[in-house]
Amino acid sequence: MVLAIRAENLKIGYLDEEEEQVVWATRGVDLNVEEGESFCLVGESGCGKSTLASAIAGILPPHALTMGKLYIFDQLVIDDSKRNYNGIRGKIVGLIPQNPGTSLNPFLTIEDHFYYVLKDSKNMNKSESRKIAHEYLLKVGLNKDVLEKYPHELSGGMQQRVLIAIALASNVKIVVADEPTSSIDANLRAQILNLVNSLVKEFKVTLFIVTHDLASAGKICDKIAVMYAGRIVEMGPTSIITNKPRHPYTKMLFESIPILGWKRALNPLPGEPPNVIEEITWCSFRERCPLKIEICNKEPPLMLTDENLHFTRCWRFKEVS
Repeated sequence: MVLAIRAENLKIGYLDEEEEQVVWATRGVDLNVEEGESFCLVGESGCGKSTLASAIAGILPPHALTMGKLYIFDQLVIDDSKRNYNGIRGKIVGLIPQNPGTSLNPFLTIEDHFYYVLKDSKNMNKSESRKIAHEYLLKVGLNKDVLEKYPHELSGGMQQRVLIAIALASNVKIVVADEPTSSIDANLRAQILNLVNSLVKEFKVTLFIVTHDLASAGKICDKIAVMYAGRIVEMGPTSIITNKPRHPYTKMLFESIPILGWKRALNPLPGEPPNVIEEITWCSFRERCPLKIEICNKEPPLMLTDENLHFTRCWRFKEVS
């Protein structure tokens, strides 16, 4: 087994506005993503998903604070406060960003976008990059006429397809997709996610996708990790997570979203996540959990696993149904 991504007790934080306290976006993430796997990270807004994706893609802001370790194909890219993405960013790891409208330069044509990316990652000239651009645009369902256009001349769905093509054109080994359908019309979301999934399978690329769309994640991913308050609380094969969740948060998350074909009442999640500044020395989900017992107020649960590599961080995981 070759690991494409490995995180060990990874913590990422930012100083608050007064620069007196650290706001921890991730609070000790342990994670293994195998080469060629489609891996999905889900959770509510503010749980740390995008911060973790930024760390993997190598685009954390300079002022971010880091602790723990992060490996990309055995290269140590985060070692506590040290970061080294030489030969990784844009070459091993490509990014499909969250908002295509703000990720493309309005003053450059689509051909220029390909050129500057491929010049940096593959040392290609204009002619070579245009040929590659045409090839990859066809793969995402766009014709070569798009090369002459500026971003504002394309729809949101077309812009997202361009970004997918650019990410894959560099022959990266890992594609990080951060909420790739969040700014796209609902009718196009399934199309875009299916396109991403089919292309990464075709090119044998590892996919690390961040989304709050559990229904879509269940259709395209091999494995799902559920994040809450900066920690992964449940992780395992998609079929197990979607059919037999063991963490109360995962179960409640599924029950709070509409899923096509499921006839059931929706139950919104009660309460709010914990304060992201204070240190959490108890179960972070205790205030919202219907299964809370005394130990939940005293100790954070350990991450336990079974023979199916189904990981759960809950004292009462056997009683979730």
